[in-house]
Amino acid sequence: MRYYKRIDNDYISQIGTDCGGAEITETEYIDIMGVIRAKPTAPNGYGYCLKTDLTWELVELPPEPEAVEDKAEAFDILMGEVE
Repeated sequence: MRYYKRIDNDYISQIGTDCGGAEITETEYIDIMGVIRAKPTAPNGYGYCLKTDLTWELVELPPEPEAVEDKAEAFDILMGEVE
């Protein structure tokens, strides 16, 4: 089985099996999965990004988009007709 990880700007953005990313050993895959499973709980409005040194970095999450109740308004927003 082939194991891989993807790195974006010094962060591990993805790990998996099969095709994709840079090939890693099964041991490295298991180590990363252990870190992911032990991820700390972030306070509201924050999340964690996994760095390549297998440490977590606390980051502020973008605000949730406002819900659109009206389907016509949602369509207008998607079509760029609403500012």
